[in-house]
Amino acid sequence: MVNRVSDFLNRGPKDTYFGPVRSGDGTVPGPPAEPESAYLSLYLESMRISAARRRAQTFYGAVTSTCTVVSRRGGKAELVTVSTPESLRGADAAHLDRVITGTIPLAGPVPYRGGDLAAEIGLFAVPAAYLTGPYLDLLGNIATVASAFLTPAAGLASTALMAPVRQGLDLLLGAAGEAALEIGVAHTWPAPAAGHYAVVRAAAPEGGYRVGPQNGLMDPDGSEVRAPYLLLRLEAKRERHNWAEIPDVRAAYQVIAEAARNGDLPGAREALAAFRRAAVFSPDLLAADGSRLYDKVAEQVRLAFPETGTSGVLPSPGLPAFGSIQLYEGS
Repeated sequence: MVNRVSDFLNRGPKDTYFGPVRSGDGTVPGPPAEPESAYLSLYLESMRISAARRRAQTFYGAVTSTCTVVSRRGGKAELVTVSTPESLRGADAAHLDRVITGTIPLAGPVPYRGGDLAAEIGLFAVPAAYLTGPYLDLLGNIATVASAFLTPAAGLASTALMAPVRQGLDLLLGAAGEAALEIGVAHTWPAPAAGHYAVVRAAAPEGGYRVGPQNGLMDPDGSEVRAPYLLLRLEAKRERHNWAEIPDVRAAYQVIAEAARNGDLPGAREALAAFRRAAVFSPDLLAADGSRLYDKVAEQVRLAFPETGTSGVLPSPGLPAFGSIQLYEGS
């Protein structure tokens, strides 16, 4: 699916706007995020699909996205999402001309190392057929597993799942040429800035678009945009809320915890060295967060094995649950 949205855009209408829009509080995107300063997340906040281009058949509306960011090693890390909003499952033309809201995560949170953030996002109308819904759900579930964390945290098995997801989307969206791209965008942010962005199948009005109170897209006069659109929100946050779920870092901590429960000081020290490698060099953590996490775990090991203690004589009180470690001050 790497070029699927681009392929559809190249043969579709050209009167499409993409750019920043004013948020509900009046702010616009900016300033750009600095490398190693934030975790980026991209969300689809709302969309409108048009009834005018749809025939009397029913169909599924599928949102697909492929986002790429610079990895810790300088290469490209790819995140794929497939989602079918409940209101667009087996939909027909009589029930389409409305705004569909509900935040859909497309990518992240991922550490921003610098460089480009590229995204190809499309809302496709796929003719309803036997097993269309379950097939989309399967692709979505596989993509979620494969893109939850970057390699090697995701593991080789999850990485291998990405190819079948791309193949499945190519088969589905290219089947008999019947899938239609309602609205889509292929864009690269050279310097990502947090805020709202919209792609609209219409020219931008004088004064620009803005976000409405219910996360719909509005014209300057406050009326709803009637053309098909996607409203995106790019987020840049200093803290990662799900850091304790990173698989390889969590697993490395469990080895230390097991050694502490057994009162095995040499084993705990060896496991701590392995934990340092997992945390400090994690592709899913900012460099400063990885180092801070190691320091906090090393302190827990010191508390579990006081200098006056003797390894192997009495069990250690053990280490706290991984998620209870206070990685961020005040959290």
